[in-house]
Amino acid sequence: MNEENISIQSNQKFTSGNLGLFVRLPLTKHNMSMASLLCRMQMNESELFPDPSLQQVELQQRYSFQFEAVVQLFGKEMVISYLANFVEPQEILDPDYNYRQIAETFAGLATRPLITPSSVQLAQRQLEEEYQELMAEPSNAALSAFFNNWYADQPDYAASFIGTIEDITKATSQEVRRFADAIKTQASCVIGHVYDARQVKRLLKKKLQQEEGWPGLALDFGSRDLLISAPDLRIEKTDEQGKQQAQLFLGYAYKGQPSLQDLATGTVLRQYLTGDQSSRLFSKVREENGAAYAVESNWYADNALFLVNAGLDPDKLDLARQIIGKEMQMVADGRIDPGLLKQSRQALANRHLLNQDHASWLLAKDLRYKLHADYEDFDMMAAVSRVTSGRLADFAQKLYLNESYVLK
Repeated sequence: MNEENISIQSNQKFTSGNLGLFVRLPLTKHNMSMASLLCRMQMNESELFPDPSLQQVELQQRYSFQFEAVVQLFGKEMVISYLANFVEPQEILDPDYNYRQIAETFAGLATRPLITPSSVQLAQRQLEEEYQELMAEPSNAALSAFFNNWYADQPDYAASFIGTIEDITKATSQEVRRFADAIKTQASCVIGHVYDARQVKRLLKKKLQQEEGWPGLALDFGSRDLLISAPDLRIEKTDEQGKQQAQLFLGYAYKGQPSLQDLATGTVLRQYLTGDQSSRLFSKVREENGAAYAVESNWYADNALFLVNAGLDPDKLDLARQIIGKEMQMVADGRIDPGLLKQSRQALANRHLLNQDHASWLLAKDLRYKLHADYEDFDMMAAVSRVTSGRLADFAQKLYLNESYVLK
C-alpha cells in the first residue's frame, strides 16, 4: 500500500471530523453513467444496511453520521468520492461510539455496495426522475447543449451531469457488479481531518488493506495529464424552443496549457467580472442596461475554458453579447479598474479565510492538491495576491471566443 495514499490530518478545532475515499478513473460517458448509478445505490443501501429506510435511520442514530457518494470531474479524469462527516467521539459520552465504529461504518458504506436487481432498479428510477428535473431547468439544458457542442468531436468529455440516461436505465446488476469490482483496482486515496489522526489512519489501513482488499490504494493517485485542450471551433449556435427567458453561454478558449499562476489569475478574473454586485458584468449587463436576470462566469482550468453565461430577455441578447465582449476586450487591452481589481483579490482572500473554518472545504482542497501532482507546494492565495492588471491582461489575451450558444 502506498502510505501517501492514506493521509489523515489531526484537526482539533472542529467538533466534527470527515473522511473521504476517492477513486480516479478515465472520464468517459459510460464510466460516468455507471459511477452515477453505483453512487446512488450506495446512498440508498449497502451490505451493512440492506434497506434504504434502514440505512438512513441507522446513520441518524449514530449521532447524525452523514454519508455521501458523488462523482466529480477533473479534466480528462473523474473521481468517485465517498464522503463521511461525523461528530467527534470525544464530544459524545457514549463508550460504544468510537473511531473503530466510525471507520467500520465508513469503509462498509464505501466498499460494500448492495447490488441486486431491485437496488439497481430503485436507483435507475431515482436518477431518471432527477435527470428530467435537471433538464427542465433552462440553464441546465443550455449548459448541457453547450458542452455537447464544445466536445462534439470528443463526446466522452461532454458528460456534465450524470452521464447518459440511456446507459443508466439499461444497466443490469451484473454490469454494475463488474464496474464496482473494477474500480477497486483504480488509483485511490483516503483523506481525512479528525482529532486523533494516528488512530484513524491505523484503523482505515487495516480495514481497507487487510479486510476489504482495495489494491488501488497502492497506485499513484496524482496525475500530470488532466488537461483537455480546447478544440478550435469559433462557432455560434441557437436553439429556439419558445422560452420566455433566453440562456446565453459564451465560451472563451484558453490558448495553450494554463500554469498554476493562470489558475489563480482566471479565478481573479471570474471575481472581477461576476463575483458580486460591484463586479463589471453584474453592473454593466444587469444594473445599467437591465439586460440580464443573472450573469456569472466560471474558470474551468482543466478544460482550458472560461465560460460566461447569463439568463435574460430574448430581445436583450445582442446587447448583452456586446457588453460582455466589450468588457472582455477591455481586460485584454489592460483597461482595468485598479480599485475593483484590489477589491476582487481581497474578496477571494476573505472567502479563503472563511472557508478554512469548514472541514468540507479543506477536504475538497486536499483532494485537488492530491490529484494535481504539481500542486503540492502551490499557495493559491499567494498567487492571487500576485495578480496585477498586467497579469490579468496577459491572461485575457490568451482567451478567444470559441463558442456562442443561445437557448431561447
